[in-house]
Amino acid sequence: MARKVAIVTDSTVDPTPEMVEEMGVTIVPLRVIFGDEVYREGLDITTEEFYERLVKSRPLPTTSAPSVGDFQEAYERLLKEFDSVVSIHIGAKLSGTVQAAYTARQSLAKPERVEIVDSQMISLAMAFAVREAVEAAHAGAKLAEVKAAAEGAIQRTSLRCMLDTLEYVRRGGRIGRARAYLGTLLSVKPILSLREGELYPEERVRTRPRGLERMLQWAVRQQNVKRAAVGHSTTPDEAQSIKERLEMAFPNVKVDVTRFGPVLGTHAGPGILGVGVMKRG
Repeated sequence: MARKVAIVTDSTVDPTPEMVEEMGVTIVPLRVIFGDEVYREGLDITTEEFYERLVKSRPLPTTSAPSVGDFQEAYERLLKEFDSVVSIHIGAKLSGTVQAAYTARQSLAKPERVEIVDSQMISLAMAFAVREAVEAAHAGAKLAEVKAAAEGAIQRTSLRCMLDTLEYVRRGGRIGRARAYLGTLLSVKPILSLREGELYPEERVRTRPRGLERMLQWAVRQQNVKRAAVGHSTTPDEAQSIKERLEMAFPNVKVDVTRFGPVLGTHAGPGILGVGVMKRG
């Protein structure tokens, strides 16, 4: 059955090649800015190049949301081929991306053909919602049903991440309730969750191996898991190890591995590792 609903997301979903090529998702890029140099995430700078620059850059890079025009172009192009669009984006408390999408929607001749979803998430956790929306669209679901599939996935998704330092999120202003950990982190690794678009402190551990173990223990305690994923910025071996152990815990669940891209890397720094799970509805 031909799809009647197109799916749009943004580059902070940290897409795998499968998501773009096989699932047919349209990706609107955010931007990373080093001084006077502006790069579109996923297009103008590779993730490897970004992290090499990040550790050397003073001052730190900044990020910016896509423009309203970026979304207008994507929506208008897709609406020539599809009946409607569901556009799923990084949490509004983390970025102005959702607001730009809403503004673009209002500029359309028939804005009711586009639905915007604030995922309240980022990266691998947002990808769960995108995948659920794509599956619904491929099954022939209508606009409201595809939107509901994405929103349902968000409600069933949980994320834990471990940072090497809170310095990057502090400087970027996205620290949320994790501010409670500032000033107490001499050689301590913070484990955070992302709930309702805000970072929450969950636990502090003394060593990185201990932190990895604690996140894995949290993940395998989850029941009725449909999807799972691991993300990393600069530690692929750790991510692969967590993936293999999750596959042992959830033998019937496909575990994706993704690399956190430049936008998330700007605000979280190198060394971040995350684990996400989505339960069945």
